[in-house]
Amino acid sequence: MLGFIKSFLPIFKRLKKFRVELFILSIAVITAFIALGLYIHGQNIDEDGEIITDNVLSASTGRIIIDVAGAVERPGVYEATSGARLKDILVLAGGLSADAERRYISRNFNLAKLVTDQEKIYIPSHFEISTGIFAEPQRFLDYSSPVEGQTTSVINTNSQKISINSATLEELDTLPGIGKVTAEKIIQNRPYKSVEELLTRKIVKRNVYENIKNLISN
Repeated sequence: MLGFIKSFLPIFKRLKKFRVELFILSIAVITAFIALGLYIHGQNIDEDGEIITDNVLSASTGRIIIDVAGAVERPGVYEATSGARLKDILVLAGGLSADAERRYISRNFNLAKLVTDQEKIYIPSHFEISTGIFAEPQRFLDYSSPVEGQTTSVINTNSQKISINSATLEELDTLPGIGKVTAEKIIQNRPYKSVEELLTRKIVKRNVYENIKNLISN
């Protein structure tokens, strides 16, 4: 009987070794699954099943990320398809809010503009425009030397001032507080050595002069 039991000892040893190896293999498999799960959790997977890292979008996916803030219904960070226009991004953000300064936006925002990855879009409110937090640049249509894709140019405030010695009646009439009668008076009293002569020679009143002194030159 003892001899019979001894004959099975090698088999028991092999089974014990097999159980240890199976346990180690199981631990390795479980660890691998956990690592894979953590890796996938740290990724973004698009609709086609392609994995995109959180920090860098794959160029093959054609996705861009845009930050939208200011006077929109739902400010936030949005993902869009490459080639999206500004109007598309505003739709994602719920459109303009009630306090958005729409006249400023219509003059300064090109809704057909292509947006780019990591771009910041800020929509100013009526309060921000009216209080001067956002200053709107004065613009003029440039028909003399048009540039493809550009229809307006920003005025250089130093070189585009209206000369009180050479401006036409129509140009002077565009100044705040200057009508045709005062414009004719300015023309009739030329020449001027300085813009202050409009005040010292009583061509215009002080309040009018204060409004136009930064818009004119001699």
